Parts: sequence; C-alpha cells; structure tokens
Amino acid sequence: MAHFTRRGFLASSAASIAAPIGRPNLLLILTDQQTHTAVSALGNPYLKTPAMDSLVQGGVSFMQATCPYPVCSPSRAGIFSGLYPHQAGVMQNGLAMKPGIATMGEHFRTAGYRTVYGGKWHLYGKQKGVIRGFETISGETALGARMDAPLAAQCGEWLRQAKSEPFLMVASFMNPHDICSWIREHKATRTYADVTRFPPAPGNMAADPREPAYMLHHRGAGYDLMSQGVGIASEWTADDFRLYLHDYYRMVEDVDRHIGTLLRALDDSGLASNTVVVFAPDHGEGMGAHRWVQKAAFYEESVRVPLVFSAPFLPRRNVKDFASLASLIDIFPTFCDMAGIQAPPGLAGASLSPAIEFGRPLSRRFAVSEQGNFGGPEREGRMLRTAGYKYVAYNGGERPEMLFALTNDPGETRNLAADEQAAGLLKQCRAQLADWCRQHNDSFRSPHST
Repeated sequence: MAHFTRRGFLASSAASIAAPIGRPNLLLILTDQQTHTAVSALGNPYLKTPAMDSLVQGGVSFMQATCPYPVCSPSRAGIFSGLYPHQAGVMQNGLAMKPGIATMGEHFRTAGYRTVYGGKWHLYGKQKGVIRGFETISGETALGARMDAPLAAQCGEWLRQAKSEPFLMVASFMNPHDICSWIREHKATRTYADVTRFPPAPGNMAADPREPAYMLHHRGAGYDLMSQGVGIASEWTADDFRLYLHDYYRMVEDVDRHIGTLLRALDDSGLASNTVVVFAPDHGEGMGAHRWVQKAAFYEESVRVPLVFSAPFLPRRNVKDFASLASLIDIFPTFCDMAGIQAPPGLAGASLSPAIEFGRPLSRRFAVSEQGNFGGPEREGRMLRTAGYKYVAYNGGERPEMLFALTNDPGETRNLAADEQAAGLLKQCRAQLADWCRQHNDSFRSPHST
C-alpha cells in the first residue's frame, strides 16, 4: 500500500494504486461558512454535492473536526500558521499575523514547493491583498456569486499549464458565505405558498433564555455590525428558517459546482495521481439552531466543519474517522508530514497522518476554539470540546458558562452549567481550560478560572 512518512511518499506494492515517489502535490480547497453537515456524502438529503462527495469517497473524513475560531480571519490564521489565533495575533477579522510567524506558503516555498493562492485570503498587513509566501492566481471579491466561477477557471488553467512539481495550491472559495448578505435582506417574516420543498426547521431551534450574556446580546442585536443593531432572524418563523436553509444549501451546491470544475482541471492536467486534495471550510454556519444564524458561536453548527483528505493512492479511502478530535490547525503539520519536510517549531497543530494512513486516532484529549472581543469587555470566550461533552466559558457577564453532554444531547439543548449533578464535570472542565491557557500562554480568564 502507499503510505507516507517524514521522508515523503513511498512506492506502492499494489499494482492498482499509482503511488508517487517523493513529494506529492498539495491542493487545499477552502469554502467559507460551511457547516459540518452540509455535504451530501456525509448524510444530508437536502442537497447534492457530487464534487465534495468524490473527495469524501476518495479519502478520510474527520467527523469531529472543529475550527480554531468560528469567524473568518482568525480561523484562517490558524489554518495558515498551524497556531491558535491568539498565538498568531489574529483575534478579529481583517488583521495580519504577527511578524516572524512562518505561513504555510513561506514554509513550503523555502522547502522547494511552488506555492500559489487563489481567492479569499482575509488576512492583511500594511498592504492589503499581499499573501505571504504565495504567488497570487486570482483575487477576492465580496460575493461568491461573482468570485467563485472565475477562481475555479483561473486555478484550473494554472493546473493545466503546470510543469514544475511539487506545488502547493490554495483555492479559497467564497460561498456559501453569501448567506450573510441573504440574511441581511430577510429581516422581516414572510408568507409562503408552499414550504414542502424546504428542509424542516431545526429540531433545536428554540433559544435558551439562560444562555451567557454574550449569546443573548448578539442574538438580539446581531453579530454582524452591518445589521446596524437589528436582531438578525430574531423574529423569524419556522417557515422563515426553512427558506433560509433551502437557499443556504443552494449556495453550497453552487460552490460545489465550481469545486467540480477545479477537480476536472486537476484530472485534465495529469497531476491528480500525484496530488493530495484537502477540503475544508474556515468555519460553520448557525443553521437556525438556537435561533442563531451566521457564525461567532460555539454551538456545533458554527464550530464543527467537514475536513477531508483525499488522494487516489491513500491506503484508506471512503473512511469516516469519528475518533480523532481534529482541528483546522492540523492541516499545516499534516502537509509537512506528507511532504516529508520538517514542520516549523512550536506548532500547536498535530499531524493527522497516522490517522489517515493507519487509522490511529489523534491522541488529543480535547479540541479548543477561541473567540475574541466582540461588542464589549465581557465578550471573549473559549470552548473546550471532547467527544462526549463541551464546555464554553466567557470572561464575564451573567451566566458566563455552558456545559453540554454531547453524547446524550447532540443538539446542545440543555445547559448543565448550573446543574448540581454536573458540578464535578464542571470543575474538571474549568481546571482543564485553565491549564490549557497556561500551557499555551493564553491570557484568557473566565470568572471561574482555577
């Protein structure tokens, strides 16, 4: 079987698998704001995503993957630095990473890869649009409806003309992020002649009045500053949420078509047999759960994401890994492992190669996601998530904690933070988060930090 080590890929002993010798090409396909369930091959009957499905079927899908921060720029900083956002210095949108931190592009370019980037970057410095370590194929626009088709075409044309190997390409699509604009235009409830063609409203749609102050504030005022203080979706009916889900899934299908264009170009180039394709969004979408839309929440819909590693020579294909608590910060070190190059020192992410190659789950005890300061001094938060429970803490305000037993309550409908029977687990979670903050030099402190 084909398998990779820190020296790169080895030859396959199976005649049916054309395994590469040496370094593979790496293609990272990003979407924006796509929740973990919005792929048809992962069990969603309300949309069709044949391109994404082909990647799922051709590799390993990490079913418990989370983003390092449920907002665009900080999560992207985590992807391209292999660090948590607070370490990279990006705790809100539109910032640049700290000087001296090697980006994925810079590291792979130094190692002899040709590094190219197309689409949304959303990490800036003094010169907007400069992408550290990458040559730029295609720029970004505000809407995926205008950006994604040209991006797929231009990245595809680059692949068809590629002569030098190995390469690292990032194709960063915008959709289904256009749902943000859609939501801003649908503040009022509507009347529908026929809702049977819409997906059902989420079963966990009810908002919990005992949520932390941060959640209650942003549900009422709107996370997105462009809402101008108008509560996004706060007055929607169940049918409004059904329309929203229907149209969101159409945006996912639209970006899937463009991903299909890119994958066909990869096939046409003759490079597919030597290329690892990774598919992931930067974060999820609220999906109407808890009456929450858009992002900036630690609920599963916003923080969990699909993460797929796919290649024709992988020894394990069409595999769903439910055991590894993977994070998007793991992409960078996994790429290094696959390429046989040394990862930068001090990365917070871990290589997923043992899980991809041998089915050895990542040994991480819990995944962490962060959130910066939105709308006041008591808005910063951290999430600690295991396979069985999730703990969320904010740095102030009323009811600053949430605790969910995910095994019995996957919809996160019952906050156990005030439950006496969960007091032992709550104390354990507080200690784990405080210890993690100390280990990662994170200044975050909740009112209950130990």
